[in-house]
Amino acid sequence: MSSTAQSSRFSPRFLRWLLIGSLALNVLVIGTVASALCIARFGGPHPGGAFKGGVPLIGFARVLPRERADIVRQKLADAEPKLEAARRGIRDARAAVRDALSGEGFDQAKFSAALDGLVSAETNEARAKTARFSEVVGALSAEERRQLHEWLDSRRPIR
Repeated sequence: MSSTAQSSRFSPRFLRWLLIGSLALNVLVIGTVASALCIARFGGPHPGGAFKGGVPLIGFARVLPRERADIVRQKLADAEPKLEAARRGIRDARAAVRDALSGEGFDQAKFSAALDGLVSAETNEARAKTARFSEVVGALSAEERRQLHEWLDSRRPIR
């Protein structure tokens, strides 16, 4: 009896790389599913109401007649430079906080002032968003404001 070893179609080296690739694919799929569940559970990257980025107003503009929707879109576009300046202020304030935190020799007063600046910058952004929302709503008719109220109410998260 001769023992003839039947050679495998795949070398052990190839099988190792195949196993690593399979593991990477599994991690990718599981990570995608987990992140989708987390985003759905926690309301996405921007949970909140009508003042978060103007997205509800853009969505509401889709249900308006074309000429009225164009007015809403134009008002949102007109307010964008103010919002961008407010966002830039937040970025600068966050950089100041990081600098105060990581600088040589920690200065509590400088760090507290930087944090106060960040709160102020975030408040300015919230005011700019609120002013934009108010301006757009002010351009709507009474019937459109009623529609907006119903539209926002129907999209409010259940708590």
